[in-house]
Amino acid sequence: MGLARVLLSKKMLLMGNFVLSSGKMSPYYLDLRKFPSYPEFREVVEKAMELLKEVKFDSVVGVATGGLPLAGFLACRLNLPMAYVRSERKGHGTDRLLEGEVEGKEVVIVDDVATTGSSLERALIEVSKQGGKVKAAMVIVDRQEGAKSRIESYGATLLSVSKISDILRELLESGLLAQQEEAAVREYLVSNVEA
Repeated sequence: MGLARVLLSKKMLLMGNFVLSSGKMSPYYLDLRKFPSYPEFREVVEKAMELLKEVKFDSVVGVATGGLPLAGFLACRLNLPMAYVRSERKGHGTDRLLEGEVEGKEVVIVDDVATTGSSLERALIEVSKQGGKVKAAMVIVDRQEGAKSRIESYGATLLSVSKISDILRELLESGLLAQQEEAAVREYLVSNVEA
């Protein structure tokens, strides 16, 4: 079973009308936070590890909360230290955004989904402030809406286990979508998804 069918069958890919954090409307929504609950997540970890073979790094930084499971698995499997970037400061204690040590480290930032890349960029900036150098960002799905160019503008690479264009094409070919959903997906692909 392809990734698209897994995501659809486990209700991690939802069809409808959704407002994204950017304020943009989308005919689909990816909710990958429950992915680690399924054995298929192992395949995601394996593919991510394969993609990372070409990157020289010595630390993994997860983006809270969606990136933490994959970051944790990768750090354990690769025997590397892990840190994470909070979505916001706690407002008490050390009031840090980045938890863990990255000074002098070459880092891979990990999140679940990239759309415009703003969350990855925020993590990248925070890692840089703390003395780390971001070599790459790794996501499960790249929605192909600007994240790649945004991350590359900082001299890092965006790697993804899958691209949304491949997932949506698999769905369109599967016949699993209602006619109205299919039309909305086709229109969204043409209007919003970068090559």
